[in-house]
Amino acid sequence: MKTPARLTQRLVTLLLAASLGVLSACSSVEKQPESRNLDAAQVKQERADTLAMAKTALDKLYAKEPEAKGVVKGAVGYGVFDITSVNALVVVGARGPGVIFDNATGKPTYMQAIRAGTGPGLGYQNIYQIFVFKSKEALDQFKVGGKAGGDVGASATAGSAGKTISFNPYIDVYQLTEKGFALQANWGAAGYYVDPDLN
Repeated sequence: MKTPARLTQRLVTLLLAASLGVLSACSSVEKQPESRNLDAAQVKQERADTLAMAKTALDKLYAKEPEAKGVVKGAVGYGVFDITSVNALVVVGARGPGVIFDNATGKPTYMQAIRAGTGPGLGYQNIYQIFVFKSKEALDQFKVGGKAGGDVGASATAGSAGKTISFNPYIDVYQLTEKGFALQANWGAAGYYVDPDLN
């Protein structure tokens, strides 16, 4: 029969091993994504495709939640990501396009969502994330890249309306699929980075 001391030691060992595994997975995507060496025509096309994706996602959001339009337009800024492949595939490094807008300037910052871990994929046909930034600091912090504004996975909770997810008091997130709002997306799956080619 194992003593309490030995059981405690074993639990500590298992916890340390699990922590190291998580850190290892995170460290593999902490660095910024490498350039894909796109030519001018490819850059132009990808920018246009990303802006079209953002419009599609926002149109779907406003159709399902008309009040969201005022929230987005009244915020400091907002971001739109297509994370279909990030959540559907279990391959680390799967990418999804995104763009962030500063409402004061209208200037887009092109981004990438990149698969960070090997958790279960969700298999949605399409899934979008719309981030609403309520402060300049939150917007600037998000664009630094790597951890989605610093802390997505640690405290993501469904909003009181049942349609938004909040992990930071200055950032709200709408998650949208073809079938409606999704509150169960794999938050630990993605890191968010400034695209090295499109800006």
